[in-house]
Amino acid sequence: MVSLKARRSAGALTVLLVSVLPLMACSGGAGARSAGLASVIHPQRVIAAPKGLLSAAGAQPNATIWALAGTAKVKALYEFDLVSGRLLGSVPVSSVARSVAESPTGLIGVALGAGNAGALELLNSNTAAVTRTVPLGAPARELVTGSNGATFYVLDGTASSSSVTIVSAVHGQVEGTVPVPLDTVSIAPDTQGTALYALQPGGRVSEITVAGGKVTTSFSVGGSGRSLALSPDGSKLYVLKNVSAADNVAVVDLATESVHKVLPAASNCRQLLVSANGDQLYQVVGTAGYGNIQVFPS
Repeated sequence: MVSLKARRSAGALTVLLVSVLPLMACSGGAGARSAGLASVIHPQRVIAAPKGLLSAAGAQPNATIWALAGTAKVKALYEFDLVSGRLLGSVPVSSVARSVAESPTGLIGVALGAGNAGALELLNSNTAAVTRTVPLGAPARELVTGSNGATFYVLDGTASSSSVTIVSAVHGQVEGTVPVPLDTVSIAPDTQGTALYALQPGGRVSEITVAGGKVTTSFSVGGSGRSLALSPDGSKLYVLKNVSAADNVAVVDLATESVHKVLPAASNCRQLLVSANGDQLYQVVGTAGYGNIQVFPS
């Protein structure tokens, strides 16, 4: 495989011009307290990305971020400098790649899913070489890392069952599986790694123990749920959802299991990520015609 360094000059030509999308806050309930946010809260930065943007990994200590984009036939990983917004390089990946994540140690995970099969590919971030392929019991839907960076969590499933496969980022071995609701669309591990939050399309969030897979609590945040992100201190959940055809982010206080604030979200936002210090919210935006990453205050 050609090294990432060798690809950087060529990869810079693949980025499209950025499109900043309309921002909308939801109406009614908690959203009523956020009236007018669409006109007063704007992205702090917008990073141009290729069209067909599907997923992004968490921001790294060196201020870089990896993103997955492409079509049903061709996909690639793109590395960006978050300070300058510059594209540093690109690496081709499998056409069945679904999601990307990166551990603080520099190990990139790419979740694959097609038909009834799935796998987690682990790549060295310096060389882009695949170091290990971990088979999964079902096609992958989403990939995230734990707060300690030592664990990958893969949401995978079929039409009849869904679970989270826990993979060691150190050894590349499966450490266990946790059953989740069949229609789970997004997950977030707690800061201790002892529980998982699972989001369903109807806006219901369940907390599930890693040991035993028991649902300890379940609550609704309303609207159509798309993506979850947990604050670094573990006190808040950010839930991307759609209400009355307007995207927004519900900020949930986990102590009370209630929405205490609503933030605007870009149209066609696919995923949420929180910065390491908790001050910024990254919104991953993508359609067949454009892609960008918008940075908002959290």
